[in-house]
Amino acid sequence: MEHDMEGLVEGLGSPSGDERFASYSALLARGADALPSIRSGLRSPDWQVRRWAAMCLDQVADEEALTDLVPLLTDPHPKVRLWAVHSIACEHCKEGVSCPVDVVPLLAERVREDPSIRVRRMAVIMLGSEFRDPRALPVLEDVLRGESDSKLRRHAEVALERLKTAGVWPPPERR
Repeated sequence: MEHDMEGLVEGLGSPSGDERFASYSALLARGADALPSIRSGLRSPDWQVRRWAAMCLDQVADEEALTDLVPLLTDPHPKVRLWAVHSIACEHCKEGVSCPVDVVPLLAERVREDPSIRVRRMAVIMLGSEFRDPRALPVLEDVLRGESDSKLRRHAEVALERLKTAGVWPPPERR
């Protein structure tokens, strides 16, 4: 059985998109039993395997697996970073599993420093949709002040509106 799951993880790096998706689906169907194999995929030399393993952890994860995503936030490949950002921050997809990592500073770092606009957009989306943390405010306000990308700015506006609705923004000193 373990050998079978290792083969499925290897399949995440297949040149065939259909085979990658079949491996992904089969790993998700195995649920928590697949976690050790999925976690090993996060350390694969193949960026596709790391990407799809991170995608798996958006649906099937435990606290230890979420911790394993932290190094992928600075992975050399932007598609790996994108899914690491989403999977470590998205609590909606992982009911009953709370992330043991303080994600807000990690997302802020991706917003401020990631060379990929798509990764930066995802980090802003996650700051606005998953967290009600006042530490997100200066990050989002910096985006509105200094970014030219219209989608990134729009995501920051939506995030600030969500924080306002949640009573986090504006901060008390600005009310």
